[in-house]
Amino acid sequence: MRSDKRKAAKRKAKKRFYVFLLVLLTVMLIIIFQDNIGSALALIGNTEKPGEHTKPPISTTKPSSATPKPTPTQGDNEAPVIEGEDFQVIYVGGTASYRQYVIVSDNEDENVKLDVDSSEVMLHQEGKYNVTYTATDAAGNSTVKKVEIRVEPKPADLLAREKVDEAADKLLAEIIKPDMTSRQQAEAIYIWVKNNIYYDGNYQNNTDWVQGADDGFRNKRGDCYVYFATAKALLNRAEITNMDIIKTGGGHYWSLVDLGQGWYHFDSTPRKTGGEFFMLTDEELSTYSEEIGNGSHVWDIDEYPATPLK
Repeated sequence: MRSDKRKAAKRKAKKRFYVFLLVLLTVMLIIIFQDNIGSALALIGNTEKPGEHTKPPISTTKPSSATPKPTPTQGDNEAPVIEGEDFQVIYVGGTASYRQYVIVSDNEDENVKLDVDSSEVMLHQEGKYNVTYTATDAAGNSTVKKVEIRVEPKPADLLAREKVDEAADKLLAEIIKPDMTSRQQAEAIYIWVKNNIYYDGNYQNNTDWVQGADDGFRNKRGDCYVYFATAKALLNRAEITNMDIIKTGGGHYWSLVDLGQGWYHFDSTPRKTGGEFFMLTDEELSTYSEEIGNGSHVWDIDEYPATPLK
């Protein structure tokens, strides 16, 4: 019995020794390889499981909104400015573009809203009426201006001018071709006036060129004033720059024209002595006047632009 107890005690002591030895060895291995073991454990801890995804952390902080830039209207207390005449004249039966009668500006707003109230105006009836303009900028500042519209009968001289312009346009459509140069157009006008008006020394008008042109188009007769006036109407409507010349002391009328190369004399009145007076220089016209001996073309040179020398 004692022998068996001794054997059991030895086995138990031996077992405890081996356990102690195993623990000691384990501790030593942990101390020696502690860095590698920590890295391995960290790697195992960060490894995703199949089918799982790491969600980003939810931030509870809202992004700060950008500071709004100040608009041009912030702090703008200055109202728009409406400029223009206090009245406008429109002839009975005419048309009106009311916005062209005023100019609107503002210290900051480039696109000021403009409201136009023309409900009072009756263009078919003579009278005085008001148009109300209201300008409002982006900041809400407003300005109001009233403009008086005077609807009046059309003057007789204006009616005559329109009649002459209509006759001139009709004739130009016949004698001017689209491919003509300015010089060719001016020459076509010169030829028509010279060859289609009958000289009448008894003609009395020498102050109203519109009436003279009307007589030239309708009656086709008159003195040098009618020739000059008719040519003037045609030159104007053909948009050829021209200027009136009056003989010193009166008695004769003609034109200067500028086709882009300087001023030249233009006189469509036919003369018994013959000659062409289209695009002449000062020297050429003065020489003619001296040669015929009657001073046909004498003018104050200082009052008119000089022509080119040739």
